[in-house]
Amino acid sequence: MIGPLVLIVGCVVSVWGVLRAPAASAPARAVSAIIVISTLIPVGSVRDQTMAMAALATIILLSLFAWGRREAANPGPPLWGAVLFAAFGVWLILRILGQFSPAATLLQVGMLASAMALAFVVPLLRAEDLRTVADTFLWLILAHTAYAALEQTGTVDAIWPLRVESLEKIDDRANVLLPALTGRSQSTFGHPIPFAVFASVAALVLLHATAQTRRPRYAGGVVVAAVALALSGTRSAVVAVLAALVAYGLANLRWRRLLAMIAAAGIFGIIALLVDLPTLLALDGRFESSVSYIHRSLVVGSWDALWARGEAAVVFGSGAGGSAELFRAGIVRGASNLLYFDNAYVSLFALSGLVALVLFCAVLARSLFGGALAIGGATFIAVMGFSFDEQQWQIVLVLLAFCALVPRAFGTVSRRGAGLEGVDGAGHRGSGARRATMTAET
Repeated sequence: MIGPLVLIVGCVVSVWGVLRAPAASAPARAVSAIIVISTLIPVGSVRDQTMAMAALATIILLSLFAWGRREAANPGPPLWGAVLFAAFGVWLILRILGQFSPAATLLQVGMLASAMALAFVVPLLRAEDLRTVADTFLWLILAHTAYAALEQTGTVDAIWPLRVESLEKIDDRANVLLPALTGRSQSTFGHPIPFAVFASVAALVLLHATAQTRRPRYAGGVVVAAVALALSGTRSAVVAVLAALVAYGLANLRWRRLLAMIAAAGIFGIIALLVDLPTLLALDGRFESSVSYIHRSLVVGSWDALWARGEAAVVFGSGAGGSAELFRAGIVRGASNLLYFDNAYVSLFALSGLVALVLFCAVLARSLFGGALAIGGATFIAVMGFSFDEQQWQIVLVLLAFCALVPRAFGTVSRRGAGLEGVDGAGHRGSGARRATMTAET
């Protein structure tokens, strides 16, 4: 009963917030609300289809409201990135049709449609909207980390069940990052990996907000996000977020700071050697002998067989419902009779063809035009693509649209970032901004 109530309240408040917001702030309110809904209602794990569809419909509605209420006086942003994302989503939808039951098809199409709708709102974000979005990530990561900690003590259970019923109890999901913990927390995400993905993107957004606004609360949020990542027990996310931090730092690099960057990298390398980072992340011999590593290695080794399927299958794929047949036919090899890919690149190529793989990589490459935050976020999602099927999770599709499509003004650290402290979430200037304006005029 709690789930439907949370959904109804969340959807009503979200729609009301976007409709009541000033036109300039409507996109930021919509993006924030969509992220909240996506973290609370993991579509693939919600057994009540009415709830799932209501969440997806609300996301699309919020996107339409935000687009319709944008400032008409300002020229629209370039939308070629959103069109590229939409092409990726439409292609996946075409490869889904006729592959599943009507109910399952409707949910998967809805997931893609909602992410595509968001893709046309994210480019509308302004530099002044950073605090609104960052505050949303901050409150969400605080709430999810608190709930994840309660999962460890057995005080609460995960709100949504895992897709794998044998792992529904937390003590059945060993946390190899922190073996002393009960297991891997998942909060409201239906699985520990999407929880780790959200925590990592939250850390990047809050790190960016810290650099831009110098607000201590955002720095504290980065620490909390790191705790959430540890509670999720997701090793691949730790590796991916380290790569994302390097990409974010390089994207913000100015030539006069090159020596400092090299020195910092050297210090980090020495620390990694001293603490034996592979052992700390359980990426040593224990990982190499695990079913997880063996399965992923076998899947990656299936490229040659997938290329040999014939021109039509290479270009168009075997269809979204063809995974089981590919494994059973031996075209894709796995471990322990597992029938999922655990690799977004192989999965896209096998099921939706070379077209889907190229479009996915093109969406990731779009981040190069979006500033440091976009580059860091897209790098994280790109690296995580080697460890699970990202396109099957609503929250990951939403975060992909957000990370890859944020505009440069939003995703770049400005030397005048302190001016954002005088701008509230509605775009109104406060006393700090007024003082700066008066000083400039004087």
